[in-house]
Amino acid sequence: MRIKNSGFVMKLPELSSSLLAGLHCFSIVAETMSFTRAAEQLHLTQSAVSHRIKKLEQRLEVSLFIRRPRHLSLTNEGEQLKQVVAEQFSAISQKLLELNRARPFGDFIISAPPTFAQKWLVPRLSQFADTFPDVTLHLRTRNDLVDFKAEAFDCAIYFGHGRYTGLATHHLLDDFIVPVCSPEYAKNHNLYDNPQQLAQCQLLHDAAPWASASLSDEWLYWANTNGVELNGTNHSFDRADLALEAATSGMGVAIGRTAYIQDYLHSGRLVTPITQSVKSPFSFYLVYREEHVNNAKIVAFRQWLLEQLEKSTKCRLNC
Repeated sequence: MRIKNSGFVMKLPELSSSLLAGLHCFSIVAETMSFTRAAEQLHLTQSAVSHRIKKLEQRLEVSLFIRRPRHLSLTNEGEQLKQVVAEQFSAISQKLLELNRARPFGDFIISAPPTFAQKWLVPRLSQFADTFPDVTLHLRTRNDLVDFKAEAFDCAIYFGHGRYTGLATHHLLDDFIVPVCSPEYAKNHNLYDNPQQLAQCQLLHDAAPWASASLSDEWLYWANTNGVELNGTNHSFDRADLALEAATSGMGVAIGRTAYIQDYLHSGRLVTPITQSVKSPFSFYLVYREEHVNNAKIVAFRQWLLEQLEKSTKCRLNC
């Protein structure tokens, strides 16, 4: 390491904890121009401060101070080192302050759709809590949109169109929908590769699949896309996971979203007897106030969400 100023070049040995301690001691002595006052600030004895300065001068092979009775002054090399050390310590202090400000901490209030929270977010949320132990999480579930002007949410996960005035929006996940039911129900109602049989089935509806939706919108979207007539009996639930649980018990056929049904399919509790899946008209988005784009908690949560989604996508494709 070299310190260069006004044509003077000073070669420093490799930085070590003892050298950094010596430079810090030098900066205090150079500022106070007193071994006594420096010792008080550093909580050291005057002899310990003097020893550190002598050791630093030996390592640098230069004299830093001119010592006279009751008077201390800097040599030319000392003046140059004082300037450089002050600049570098100031830069270090500023960077430490920036890092501290960028550290996520404090209350973090999140809104998410109930089933997304239960089936996808909550099983993974402990990983976020472990990674950011200074963040206190507050998760609230709802299907309707957050009024960020009136409510104290930091961010929200929406299932919608992705266009929200005054909010920063990040696409998280597209979704696909497909009919699901228990294996026994599929067999008893001859549903395998036979979508027209749905007209004879009890259909299980998520009454609020997205904001402002009616209870039949999701089923109708899938049916209209595939040209299938629906005349079955309708039962509705205010949460998608309740409709899925009803389907596992043999109550009827529910619309399954790929974000929610993987565990059900892997365990065999649900099957997809009619394999025509349809891309949902809406997707999952992370939203928050535009002015909070650099908020440390939101940045950390956004990055964590994207990493978790990438992992879950790879697992769905390869597991």
